[in-house]
Amino acid sequence: MKIATIAMLCHAVNAAYCLSQGDESQPSWEDAPQWQKDSAMLGVEMHLNNPDASPEQSHESWYAQKEAEGWKYGEVKDAEKKEHPCFLPYAELPDAQKAKDYLFKAVVHLVKNLHETDEITELSAQIVQLQSQKEQLQGNLNNFKQSLAVSQGTQSAAAGAVTGVRVKYQGNKAEYQERLYSSNLTFTYGQVRSVPAELAKKLLKHPEFIIDEETGVAASDAAVDNTAQTLRQSQKENKEADTDKERDLDAIDQIRQMTDKDSLVQYAMLNFGQKMAKNLSVEKMQEKVINLIDTIGVSKE
Repeated sequence: MKIATIAMLCHAVNAAYCLSQGDESQPSWEDAPQWQKDSAMLGVEMHLNNPDASPEQSHESWYAQKEAEGWKYGEVKDAEKKEHPCFLPYAELPDAQKAKDYLFKAVVHLVKNLHETDEITELSAQIVQLQSQKEQLQGNLNNFKQSLAVSQGTQSAAAGAVTGVRVKYQGNKAEYQERLYSSNLTFTYGQVRSVPAELAKKLLKHPEFIIDEETGVAASDAAVDNTAQTLRQSQKENKEADTDKERDLDAIDQIRQMTDKDSLVQYAMLNFGQKMAKNLSVEKMQEKVINLIDTIGVSKE
């Protein structure tokens, strides 16, 4: 049986398994990028050449290939950045990820001796097509649920409510702090937080977060709901950081307009306590003061 056909079947089974875990990121075989197809075919070749290889050895082979291609660990799979959440030693993988290696090996050895016939190829294509249709329907349903929840959260915010959209964290980490969107909210596995609609829309782009469909207030919310307080503090800190950056940029513009050495010497001493040699050129003195501003920042006083 051709390696590509086995790889296609492995990919379809893996996609179905991911969907059962709430991960809708796996495309159909036809839509999969070439690097993903190549990775699947390399995995098939490894098991065909090493029939006694364990799931752990399968992952090690995948890891070595990814490392050779320049991949690294990342919380979200990103082909452009070459980041993958499974780029970890096998022992550190969640059980849900280890299961994929068992499934992959089982599929390879189940179908490796089947003859390559038009009927089998057609059946494989039908499996992929049905899987793709299922994913599309599931995706449309989830998108509708998310849009409805975000819409309701927006309406609640407009009416002065404090609830927003309930999102649930289901990532691989026991504790995760959201920094990508500067909210600084900390989530434990399974925790539900009610967040503003705009933040919910961003978080729900990642498979680690889902809409919480349960009614009532989650125990994790009721215990200590510091969401609003954390968001206010983050907003304050971001605003202060923007103000500091603007102050530094104004100072740099001021330095670039200084052409008097005495003024530059005085500025460095008063603001940073740094002595500046007058035998340097004006351009070099400006560069040194600007480096101090970039490194230390201008005093707020």
